Amino acid sequence: MTSSDDSKLSASLLTRLLTPRNLAVFVFLVLPLSLIFLVLAWWFARQNAAAQELSDRKNDLLASGLPIDAESLLEYRRERIDSSRSREWERILDEIESDAFQESSEDVPIIGQWYEEKLEEYRYGIPYSHHTVAREFLDRWSGLLQRIHLITERASGVWTPMNQYDLVPDVTATREVTRLLCLEFEDALRRDEFEHAGKCVLAIVGNSRLLEEEPTAVSQLISVAYLAPGLDAIKTAVQIDCFDDEQWRAVLKQLEGLEEIEPRYRRFLIGERAWALPLFEDPELLEELGGDAVAYQLPGGHSIDALETLAMYDRLELVPTDDLTTFFEEIESLETSVQASFQSRNWLQKLDTQVTEMTMPSLVSMNQAFVRSAMQVRLAKTAILARLFQHREGRWPSTIQEIHDAAPSLLNASEDNGHLAIGNLAPMGDRPFGLKVNPDELVLWGFEPVASASATPEEPPTEQDFIEGDWEYELVRTGAYLQRWLWILPTDGVAESN
Repeated sequence: MTSSDDSKLSASLLTRLLTPRNLAVFVFLVLPLSLIFLVLAWWFARQNAAAQELSDRKNDLLASGLPIDAESLLEYRRERIDSSRSREWERILDEIESDAFQESSEDVPIIGQWYEEKLEEYRYGIPYSHHTVAREFLDRWSGLLQRIHLITERASGVWTPMNQYDLVPDVTATREVTRLLCLEFEDALRRDEFEHAGKCVLAIVGNSRLLEEEPTAVSQLISVAYLAPGLDAIKTAVQIDCFDDEQWRAVLKQLEGLEEIEPRYRRFLIGERAWALPLFEDPELLEELGGDAVAYQLPGGHSIDALETLAMYDRLELVPTDDLTTFFEEIESLETSVQASFQSRNWLQKLDTQVTEMTMPSLVSMNQAFVRSAMQVRLAKTAILARLFQHREGRWPSTIQEIHDAAPSLLNASEDNGHLAIGNLAPMGDRPFGLKVNPDELVLWGFEPVASASATPEEPPTEQDFIEGDWEYELVRTGAYLQRWLWILPTDGVAESN
């Protein structure tokens, strides 16, 4: 066959292939199927690569002793939280939840079923109409209170049972313990039993610390919330000047043991990451936990999504925690950048990270809660040190710096108390807490950390600062703000004896 014949044969074959029918088959069948095959091959290749990388990351976390799911999280907390007092604490909580306790507390202020209603507020030195009811209730449960004090005054975490379907240990009864101790504190003040009132303060603060070692985000936030009544009790005691110096040093020791940002923040991240990772394997769990359904179930799984979440936690772990201002600014900046990233992603990136967007922790709420609590504790320490200074010097300190300078000698005046040290007493921002000495009182004040630019105002806050909009709402908000951030300490106190 000659070259001419070969050319004719090739032309003939090409002509047959390029017939309208064959072209139609190629364009409408072969080409689409080929493209689909290539897309699927690309899709599953990236999913498989992501799945392998995710598996490696999980193995690395486990090798580091960190949990990656509910089962390993339960094991993590069991190994790290003290269980020596667990059985007794469980018996106490069972008694708190018993019908006998609940029925007897129905008409008791603070802890009764009607505690959410607007009730008569106790003020030291003013007759209290519920005194007899409270006294009889406390007498009935005095044995239970003694057992509570033995655990809570020691101030460290206590392990409690928790299963893999729980988001947090059961804290309902623990909340009732806080209310019971607050009732006992007020009763001790009414009877001028200030030594016992001091033990109540230690117990209230200690009760909040029972959860501080929990590696779950909700537990950390609840621990912060349960501390607030203890700080309120401290404020009352400082204002009426009812504790002696050794009692105040015991309270300072309890407060100094409280965790601020570190390691509370680390535990927050550990728990959130461990609860989030299983959701990428089974996104339907989101609905079971009360969340929204995932819009698109992706073939090959959500490994890329999970890696995005792990990358976010990697960034969160790099945030420094030794300075309140830096911590607040870094978290605020990270939250802003993450939200901006979600908004600017293309359709494929949104598809890849839909679970991450739904499970991202509320960084703003966490940031404000942790920094607010740390600042409240620092303000309480400052107020106690100011009162100790006044006891020793017969006058108020004239500046915050004078309190700082005197702190070592104020804390360690007695060798029996051991060596105490107080950490940083400054709030976030570029100014210390406010201090003003008036003729008959000392005024200390702070501020609510709502933005990185927040700082101590030049003058103490007043009700007038908040009067705007709805009066009833603003009145509630004003009261809460002033309770946290305005401490007015009468020079002579109001307690009848010390």
